[in-house]
Amino acid sequence: MHQFFYLKGFNKVLVMWGLTSTLLAPAASHAQFGRAEFSDAGDFSESAILHGVKATQAQCAAAANTAWAATASSGAECIKYWKAGFGDQPVKRAIVFFHGDVFVGVGETSQTYLDLSNARLQKNADDWAKKLGMPYIFMGRPGTHGSSGDHMQRRRIDESVIISAALDEIKKRHGIEEWVIAGQSGGGHVTSSLITERADIICAIPTSAPSSPRIRWEMMGRTKDTTNYADSYEPWKFVAKEKVNPKLRVFVLGNPNDKNVFWASQTVMADALQKAQIPVQLLQGEGTGADAHGLSNSSRIVAGWCAKDVGTEEMVVRAGKGLKG
Repeated sequence: MHQFFYLKGFNKVLVMWGLTSTLLAPAASHAQFGRAEFSDAGDFSESAILHGVKATQAQCAAAANTAWAATASSGAECIKYWKAGFGDQPVKRAIVFFHGDVFVGVGETSQTYLDLSNARLQKNADDWAKKLGMPYIFMGRPGTHGSSGDHMQRRRIDESVIISAALDEIKKRHGIEEWVIAGQSGGGHVTSSLITERADIICAIPTSAPSSPRIRWEMMGRTKDTTNYADSYEPWKFVAKEKVNPKLRVFVLGNPNDKNVFWASQTVMADALQKAQIPVQLLQGEGTGADAHGLSNSSRIVAGWCAKDVGTEEMVVRAGKGLKG
């Protein structure tokens, strides 16, 4: 049994971990002084992933598709995003998708990522908005896809705090009232984390998500996360009914045979939500790849159903017909 103290809110979690010194100053990165310079074109190199990217507010404001995410507890970063399906008028509801981890090992960054560009990411957003029939956003997590920040500190509290601040900026810019959020793997961890903090989320689909990094690393026989940090955020511990939107529905999507993010580290979130009496449904899909882990497309498809107010029972029926990849 893991011991923990229940404290609401991201900033209080920092206090719990003894990180109060960061509350009024940007979070220091191990790569802070070796970060690559931010560019509007985006740096999709493995070097940028390893060492991080730094940006000023002025650089961010001058670039396209950016949100300056300034926080009291976790510093400030320039977050890149690509949107489609938006018009001139405010958008009441939008889907935002958080991608999985990019770094898997030195020299192992996928060629698909290395070949990315703003144009390719915009086309991807256009395609998904059309497929889902909803306003859609693809967001680069800190330190990836051109966003400033340090991807090597993923799954720690700062990542989700910064992303939440970026959502606030985008929300104001486009008049968004309600979010439908979905994320694959590490992006699923972000999704689970945002459930614990935001009351404007009406649908959440954490997918192949290590909602307990600790359970995952312990099942791997490790004493810390694969990031080499032992203070990863455990969102399942901070679920609270009074903090979520009354309309919130959560669909925990994964593959019980996932060899990368073990099922127990995914379903712990569903258990916590059920205990808090927040509507939650487990959905199973066929993950792609050698580790049966990839469900990015299915995550977005389920998000589209929920965004269009398809009933939970009907969603379960549709998912039962087969979700793959």
